[in-house]
Amino acid sequence: MTSKYDPAYIRDYFERWGEREWQRLDVGPADRVSFHLHRWHLERYIKPGDRILEVGAGPGRFTIELAKLGATITVGDISPVQLELNRRYVQEAGHEQSVVTREVLDMVDLSRFPSESYDAVVCYGGPLSYVFDRADDAISEMLRVTKPGGFLLLSVMSLVGSARALLPEILAIRHQIGLDLVNQVNTTGDLYGEAAVSGHICHMYRWSELEALLKRHAGTIVAASASNFLSIRHEEALREIESDPVTWQALLQWEVDYCREPGALDGGTHMIAVMQRG
Repeated sequence: MTSKYDPAYIRDYFERWGEREWQRLDVGPADRVSFHLHRWHLERYIKPGDRILEVGAGPGRFTIELAKLGATITVGDISPVQLELNRRYVQEAGHEQSVVTREVLDMVDLSRFPSESYDAVVCYGGPLSYVFDRADDAISEMLRVTKPGGFLLLSVMSLVGSARALLPEILAIRHQIGLDLVNQVNTTGDLYGEAAVSGHICHMYRWSELEALLKRHAGTIVAASASNFLSIRHEEALREIESDPVTWQALLQWEVDYCREPGALDGGTHMIAVMQRG
């Protein structure tokens, strides 16, 4: 059976994508909401002195946050270009002393790292969405290198939430790729082949699928959340309140509360999950 996972393609995609990966979480207020939800979970499961393996670290948005929390980080990414951007941005932020090393790595094979060597593994931004049918291998490896009682924090692209956020664009693209391909993506979650008109290939998850994936492995799901819910496609309203600190903080708290409701887990552009290794 041929795997859809093509590590060389993913590496080359992020080589070309370059600095836009740094900008992605700060394009507009809705992106900053998503960043807040990711950071909120870090603050609850990462403590000072923790040794962290960051998988798919990209240019360092979350590397910097982990450093602020007092962790030491082994930074990994499939793209050497992203690792160099990580070095630059982390240095500019004044947190390079928190980075132990940077390594080019493929998340489905972490054999260079001893078992039970990290207090937590952080895999934010959707790296798991790129390995397609190798997701079990990736989860197994990330849990293997986590200490018993430690945490795996991850986020993946959400199928339902992305469809909700991008519905006008999806309806428009049906003229280019055909409704059958649109239906195929909505059924399988695979943005792949002819359907990936932008060149961005990935697997988008439903919560039921992500939950089943995690439950196949030794550990307990201790937290689950959408990365945004109320804020999707409300950029104008968000821009009006972002300069009002009191209202903006209230909105962020609403998002934290609502995004963890069972009925909202599928409703964001990404889903966040935290698993504790047994």
